[in-house]
Amino acid sequence: MPSERDDFMDLAHLAFGFNLEKLIPKVYDVAQDPGAYHKVAVDDRGRIRSQIAVLPETHVVAGQSLQVGFVGLVSTHPRNRGEGHMKALMELCLTEGQVRYDLMALYGQRQRYEHFGFTQGGIRLRHIVESANVRHALSGVDSSGITFTPFSETTDVDRFAFALNRKRLASVVRSQGDMSKILNGFGQKAWGILAQGRLIGYATTNTGGDEITEIGLSDTADLSRVIKAYMVFSRNQSISILMPDYEVALNEILLGFSEVTRTESADMYYIVDFANVLKAYLSLKFAVSGLTPGVFSAVLAGQPVTANVNASGVSVVRSALPNAVQLDRKQAQTLLLSNYGKFCKVAAPEGWFPLPLFWYYADRF
Repeated sequence: MPSERDDFMDLAHLAFGFNLEKLIPKVYDVAQDPGAYHKVAVDDRGRIRSQIAVLPETHVVAGQSLQVGFVGLVSTHPRNRGEGHMKALMELCLTEGQVRYDLMALYGQRQRYEHFGFTQGGIRLRHIVESANVRHALSGVDSSGITFTPFSETTDVDRFAFALNRKRLASVVRSQGDMSKILNGFGQKAWGILAQGRLIGYATTNTGGDEITEIGLSDTADLSRVIKAYMVFSRNQSISILMPDYEVALNEILLGFSEVTRTESADMYYIVDFANVLKAYLSLKFAVSGLTPGVFSAVLAGQPVTANVNASGVSVVRSALPNAVQLDRKQAQTLLLSNYGKFCKVAAPEGWFPLPLFWYYADRF
């Protein structure tokens, strides 16, 4: 209902100070009906006092589909904080998530959401490129003819960007008709990248233009000249380029001239189905760079799993070997998802963990 949509947006604006219609147009644009994603706590007059929303997404990883619930809009009216509404709503979402999703994700303050079983993890690479890097390392790169135009001014860019996203080894399924709304969300600006007027790629940047949050190119070899041209276009002396770990070809190029590359956690995750998540992301790692042959067997948050990697690929079964290690949720997710897993005294084949979970800003909620 339109009135509900207004109520969701009003409470979010009061709690966070942002306009949902502008921030997340893929969900809160006037043409959308976001009611199905929301759970709310109301007072005896029917006014929303607290809310939480979960956006269903399909994440295709190495050809396998994971059902993911991305949690957002966690907010409570200032006068009703401390009354337990958010705890009840979060627990309700997690209960429903046990039968709907393989994985749940969110972006938020670490300790706040660790309380509910989420763990900070995944892998994001941040390449810092400075003007000196471009001047010296890319001096022989010809960037002439590379231009950047807003999505609204670029012909056929929605279809083009949609197709590039589908080709990724891991991607959230997007609607071709909503690509502009998706890529221009969360304060991002979406650009078509052209060479002599021909569309060769797309990118999203933050409002200041000093961070490229997503880039897709028909030909990976164009990356160096695109970055060189973008430094001139953006007028920034330094930019960050965010990349998933599994985009090997793009990362190799950036590592060749960036000033520094940092490995960061991506988001916070709650694994619902350990077997499915292990199978998908180990298969992704196997496809990208190979994995050390071996076996990992454990009982993870009550779920027995055994993963096996050999020359043929990855297999995962829902059973554990005798005397397999038993880990609670925090221990299991720390091992599988974070760099802190190397400090866990759990036998696992070298290089298997952390799993390379990653969400582009455009796919967050």
